[in-house]
Amino acid sequence: MIGAVERIVTGIPELDAVLRGGLIHQRVHLIEGRPGTGKTTLGLRFLIEGAAVGENCLYLTLSESEGELRATAASHGWSLDGIGIEEMMPLSSNTTSSQTILLPTNTELSALVNLLADRIAASGARRVVIDSMVEVRLLARDSAHYRRQIIDLRQRLAMLDATVILLDDLTGDGREYELQSAVHGVITLEQLERNFGAARRRLRVVKLRGGDFQSGWHDFAIKSREILVYPSLIAEEHHRDDRALDILSNVDNLDRMMGGSLATGSSTMVLGPSGVGKSTVALQYALSAVQSGCHVGYFTFDESETILRSRMLEHMRHGNDNANDADPERLFHLRRVNPSRISPGEFIWTVRRVVEDRGACLIIIDCINAYLDVIREEKSLLLQMNELFSYLSNMNVTSIIVGAHSMRLDTSKEPDALSLITDNIISLRYYEHENVVHKAICVLKKRHGRHQHDVRALHLTDDGIEIGERVGVPGLQPGASSLEF
Repeated sequence: MIGAVERIVTGIPELDAVLRGGLIHQRVHLIEGRPGTGKTTLGLRFLIEGAAVGENCLYLTLSESEGELRATAASHGWSLDGIGIEEMMPLSSNTTSSQTILLPTNTELSALVNLLADRIAASGARRVVIDSMVEVRLLARDSAHYRRQIIDLRQRLAMLDATVILLDDLTGDGREYELQSAVHGVITLEQLERNFGAARRRLRVVKLRGGDFQSGWHDFAIKSREILVYPSLIAEEHHRDDRALDILSNVDNLDRMMGGSLATGSSTMVLGPSGVGKSTVALQYALSAVQSGCHVGYFTFDESETILRSRMLEHMRHGNDNANDADPERLFHLRRVNPSRISPGEFIWTVRRVVEDRGACLIIIDCINAYLDVIREEKSLLLQMNELFSYLSNMNVTSIIVGAHSMRLDTSKEPDALSLITDNIISLRYYEHENVVHKAICVLKKRHGRHQHDVRALHLTDDGIEIGERVGVPGLQPGASSLEF
């Protein structure tokens, strides 16, 4: 029976999760991507992790100087102490350096490959990064010659106790994938520019010969002192079997309209035009959950943290006999999300952290329209949100999604289309009566049980919300109070 292959952690825990444990020991792996995508940073992080546990690590550079590499590391808050760096850049014949290997421009590719293998063998390094294969490719007569030499390098390195990462810039024209086919594992990096805001970085594992991995694209970010990878969500891999907690709003008329509480793991869409009270309705459920001792994650794309937190505290002080029994600062986890600076993967990962680390039983996203700007280039709102709803349901977490719209509900357009996959729909609307604008509320759908079909008046007060009588004033002019839910 063949034993399991040894894995080498990269120093990026979430990348190791995507790789199902890390890179495979004594194999040659390729990290490829256009300039600026983060290849060097990932390579350095891999070596820093090795040096931290006392492993011999070597960086062979054919493109950057040692000083440039150390400056790059310093910009991330890292030190390269304990990592061997050897420059193998072409230099003029009259330049001498004890740390430099001269590569004449007419050097054959086979000689360079032998030189690389010899240097790695002599160093005794357990982790090696070679940067960059573009310089190696320039010495090849053709793609077939290049591939044969890479295979020869791979076979020589297989006899050493080293895990090797090759970096490739993808700057050549007419890509033929000869390097991908010759190595054991391939990770591709991309950087996508937006019309406005921060660029989005993502990666995918193309192959990992002899090992399992999570396929698909995964967003990642390079931040001070760390690289954060956000593995794409697979709902079926996550389950939580704790107590069920159905959530009431604690507004009697609203709970009667809903036919009771929001079922554990259900999803609710709160729809309506701007300013009609959608966030207030969502906050009412958040308040009720907090008073029950439940952790609540509230993600806002619109209002500031200060405004929302002050509104929550006001609700806690008004009209709640047991308000002192709950600590909103401990149970109410408010996150202000800037849609121009975050990727879809990072947002979903942030939601997961509140669920898995804080044990949240209610997640509120306010509002989904701004989230559309984060993922619009993918045109995959329904797919991503369906996976998120499935994940939350598996984790026994109830979700409320706030969406703004100004016209009649149209499920052929975003965000109204999201109502197709949610369990419940609460619709809010303005209407006019006697030259005064009023607010109204109704429940359009409840998948897990019966609900009332009345359209009722909605009042926003200092104490939260009040649900009034059915809307329907005798003598009202046809069309004057058109609710258009």
